[in-house]
Amino acid sequence: MNTFSKNLNPRAFDAIKAGTKRIEIRANKNSTGKTSFNNIKEGDFIIFQKKGFDEKLKCLVKRKTLYKSVKELLEKEGTKYTLSSTNDIEKGIQSIESIGDYKRLIAKNGVFAVEIEYPC
Repeated sequence: MNTFSKNLNPRAFDAIKAGTKRIEIRANKNSTGKTSFNNIKEGDFIIFQKKGFDEKLKCLVKRKTLYKSVKELLEKEGTKYTLSSTNDIEKGIQSIESIGDYKRLIAKNGVFAVEIEYPC
C-alpha cells in the first residue's frame, strides 16, 4: 500500500467530506512520477489537501478505471458521486475539460475514475 498526496479545490474537498463525491476524476497524464495517478492502485491511500486551507482527508482507493473520454466516464459512473458542481453530463464534460490542459491530455491518454472511501 502506498499513500499519495493531492490538492483539491474546496468544493470537491467538501463534497468528499460530506460523502456526496465518491469518484475523483483525473486526466491520464501518462506519467511515471512517484506521485502520478498512473501509479495509484486499489488499496492505496490518497490524502487530499483542501486548497488554501490546512484541512486534509485520508481516503482509501477502492477502484481505478481508465476511460477513453469524460463522456464515457460520466455515462458509466453517473454524475451523482462524480461531480460536485452539476448533475448535467454536458456541463460536467465542459467543467472537467476546462481544467488546465485536461482536454488535450484526455483526448490523447484517457481519464481516470478513482473510487474512494472516506472515512476509511
